[in-house]
Amino acid sequence: MEVSITPLGRVGATQRRFCLREKVTLALVEVTYCQLLRGVCVVAALAFAAPRTLASECVSPPIALAPPSSLAPPIAFTPANIDAGLTLGGEQESAPSVPAIEVAPETHARFGAENSWRWQLLGGFMSDLEGDSQYQFGASLSWFFHEGISMDFQVEGDYIAQSGGDAWGGTGTLLFRWHFVNEETWSLYADLGCGLIGTSAPVPASGGSVNFTPQAGGGVSFAITPEARLMLGVRWFHISNANTGETNPGRNSAMAYAMLSFPF
Repeated sequence: MEVSITPLGRVGATQRRFCLREKVTLALVEVTYCQLLRGVCVVAALAFAAPRTLASECVSPPIALAPPSSLAPPIAFTPANIDAGLTLGGEQESAPSVPAIEVAPETHARFGAENSWRWQLLGGFMSDLEGDSQYQFGASLSWFFHEGISMDFQVEGDYIAQSGGDAWGGTGTLLFRWHFVNEETWSLYADLGCGLIGTSAPVPASGGSVNFTPQAGGGVSFAITPEARLMLGVRWFHISNANTGETNPGRNSAMAYAMLSFPF
């Protein structure tokens, strides 16, 4: 049997190398552990501090409210606010405006126009130039059945002052009137017609209580407003029973009258 004998010097050197390697290894492990522990502490510190930093950045400082007296006055609403509201979010094309519809004021037909109507208030005085006289008042309705030519339906009340006894009466008259010169603000006309009068006493005093009243004349009209006209005229006025009685006393008078004419 062979026996190998290691010298003591080699054994000691080997042990020293082992111890040195062990120490280096332990030192490296210790350093690695410390570095790892330090990294964990840093991460934990950052994780703890981050939420507080974010929270402090997200929280806004308190807003101080102004007292009511310093607030701006309320804005009065006007139609212009509607247009202003159309430009929210930048300039935009405004909606097309709808033109206002103008309603023309109601106007009546031109004076003397065909198929137009007018009504009149009238008053007149007549005299036979021998002491007898007659007062007349009433109203009439005119229909222009042709340009400038009208047919008038007239109703009058009468007071006759005459020798032999005064009388009251009522008359209905149909007249035809032609405005042969018809300008925008004035006209010249001629008219003629006939009526029927009933009186409370004979007229003339030697006649009867029912008589006919043929008449004819002319006149002028003036516009006193855009719608109203003043008409001034004269007529020959006759009153008699047209031979319907035993006798036929008649009377001829000169008549002057005025009328106010209005569109109907």
